[in-house]
Amino acid sequence: MTKKKSHVKIGDKIKVISGNQKGIIGTITTLLPKTSVAFIDTISPRLKYLKKPQEGESKKIELQIPIHVSNIMLWENAKNNCSRIGYKILNQQKKRYFKKSGNFVEQEK
Repeated sequence: MTKKKSHVKIGDKIKVISGNQKGIIGTITTLLPKTSVAFIDTISPRLKYLKKPQEGESKKIELQIPIHVSNIMLWENAKNNCSRIGYKILNQQKKRYFKKSGNFVEQEK
């Protein structure tokens, strides 16, 4: 499997644009480029119940929900909207910018 390029990076502020978590704004904590999946900090985890093989109590485990990168867009705090991303070359460095406003994307770390 090859590594796929993604329009988002770890630490980017994003908005979920489709699915049951639609409208949630958060920050990417983990990005898996091979499967094009991102984990977002503000999405509530799901509970999974595990039964023991013998009689006894079951365990509750919280699982973080992955979201495909095609279902998220970058969020621009200055304009309070989400936008697609473009690339410009400045000083021989490739920079990302918001297509709606033209502002450059700054990493939040």
